[in-house]
Amino acid sequence: MSQCFLGIDGGGTKTLGRIGGPGVEPLELRAGPSSLTQDIEGAIGNVMGLCRDLLMRSGIQSAETHLVCGVAGAGNPSAAAKLTARLESLGFASVTVTSDARTSLIGAGAGSPLVMAAIGTGSVVMRLASDGDIRQFGGWGLAVGDEGSGAAIGKSAVRALLWELDIYGGPRTPLCQQIMAEVGQHRGPILSWLQSAGSREYGGLAPVVFSHLPACDLAREIVTNTTAEVERLIRAASAAEALPLALLGGLADKLVPYLSPDLQERLIPPLGTALDGACILARNDSRVATVPYS
Repeated sequence: MSQCFLGIDGGGTKTLGRIGGPGVEPLELRAGPSSLTQDIEGAIGNVMGLCRDLLMRSGIQSAETHLVCGVAGAGNPSAAAKLTARLESLGFASVTVTSDARTSLIGAGAGSPLVMAAIGTGSVVMRLASDGDIRQFGGWGLAVGDEGSGAAIGKSAVRALLWELDIYGGPRTPLCQQIMAEVGQHRGPILSWLQSAGSREYGGLAPVVFSHLPACDLAREIVTNTTAEVERLIRAASAAEALPLALLGGLADKLVPYLSPDLQERLIPPLGTALDGACILARNDSRVATVPYS
């Protein structure tokens, strides 16, 4: 019976891997980025190289190892299928490629029922229900989604600047004056910035907004409205049952004070990471159990 596991957590800046099994001390290594939405060939190469290194250095054979790879961009079926096929060529006992949001959910609750809100540059809320069902809320990207994210905060700040420019001919609030310094001092540079800006650029403006709290009314309004968007996702995910709530991501701690009291009462510290979640799923496969997280 194959009882060894290998978990992968892949994102836009790094990839982490952990391998282990009965009588084997877990080994962790890291590699370069592996977001499937950025450089897919580079991402696959980094994941493949990390798996090979973990197998070689641990002395574990791929045929006795179950692999779960939680990676950014796995929601794209063709990209996930391409990575799966390449990983299967290494001869693993089983291969599962899934989203890093799913492995984050499993890790945050250590496999127990939970609502998880991951709030960083982007945003997504996930629920693992008591019956094992997993559902995702949000996570549709900057153009139409990412409610409550750092990118959403940045977009709100830029909108506020543009409104002040239209009404007053220049920035009136200290916050908008600082935003203008970041995006351009005149209409031409601002339009150029707007045409090229993505989630990373808008998300990079979020710290500027937080730096003006609590004195700035505009900053407080933006953060309050952003928190309301996060709450809407959380309440949608909580409709079936009031599960424990874990917040992850770079903005988690900053938004907690603005959450409604009933949601704050449900907060628990994350019990683990996305890598832990990948390993939990892989260990479940290694026990030939029915995994209730599909």
